Amino acid sequence: MNLSDKLKNVSHREVAGSDAYAAFEFQLIFGVEVLFENFDKLTDYAVLFEFHDDVVLLTGTDNPTEIEFFQLKHSTLGNWTIPKFCKQEKAKKGEGKKPSMLHKLYENVENFGDFSKSAQIVSNAYYSDIGQAESTKFDALNEENRKKILDHIKTLYPSATADCLSALGFRRTELQKSSALDLVKGRIHTFLQEKVGGDAFQLQACTDAIVSQCRIRNKKLATDVGTEVQDIVSQKGLTRKDVESWLQDIAAEKRAPEWNVVQASLGSNIPFSDLNRTRNAYEDFRITALDAGNDAQNAIVRRVREALEGIAVITPLWHFIDQIIDDADLKKVATQNGHTLPQLRAIVIYEIFQSE
Repeated sequence: MNLSDKLKNVSHREVAGSDAYAAFEFQLIFGVEVLFENFDKLTDYAVLFEFHDDVVLLTGTDNPTEIEFFQLKHSTLGNWTIPKFCKQEKAKKGEGKKPSMLHKLYENVENFGDFSKSAQIVSNAYYSDIGQAESTKFDALNEENRKKILDHIKTLYPSATADCLSALGFRRTELQKSSALDLVKGRIHTFLQEKVGGDAFQLQACTDAIVSQCRIRNKKLATDVGTEVQDIVSQKGLTRKDVESWLQDIAAEKRAPEWNVVQASLGSNIPFSDLNRTRNAYEDFRITALDAGNDAQNAIVRRVREALEGIAVITPLWHFIDQIIDDADLKKVATQNGHTLPQLRAIVIYEIFQSE
């Protein structure tokens, strides 16, 4: 059984998307970190949210070859220790105890076998046995601690061997609920400065776009995702290709103007309700325009670009936009793809200002 088959057939430990605000914020911060830090390391990869673990790194998006799991744990109670890793809460129903953090960490390695490159506990706190070090694999610990970890894992998985310690480990990173968006913005800023250069990009718009796409993947229920790898990647993950698409859009310096610039070209005597709904749709589209994986949106954008090709833009724009919509029958494709007329007008406006 290959890794694609494993992804289809291995049962999820948790099937729901993350509804907890704090849980999502931690996944957001770390997911963006993993997405960017692997850009220069891997030529084809996806970062999945809430799919078998909090965050998953998949090497290969059509025929994946390796998988890495990240279990996120925020702590305000000091550094981590092996007893904390091994703690088991009482089960709410019936007798017995819930699996510990180490049990859950090992579960994915057990389920995915040799495809499991690593499985790490990720936290804002440090792990006492390694001091101020940022990360470690458990096979690097001393013999006493290795034995403690393996003996605990064997209480639930008797067949576990010491080999698993080369995959299991700990990683420390910044995970702060109160400053989550600032941390994400900082990481996006650093990445874009490195890849695009200078500050010739709209940082807030870029941040909003990436956060929005992470949120969509995070909230999608694992049970509602298709079984094919391509479905899993597109619905629960962000890929290197997504990042490349963002960078291309940003580097091209074809940035959509603010609404006040747009409105000045639309003309007068536009009903307030139509104008306001279009404004809201335009502000939303400036964020989602960076989502190369939105098939419905892409279908509309393609038709709009075809309709505008070779056409001289005439001001005031409002009448011109509605004329283009009618002449090219764009309402039909918008409706078929779940978009309203204000959303369609917003896309046309965006494409007009992005065109040469």
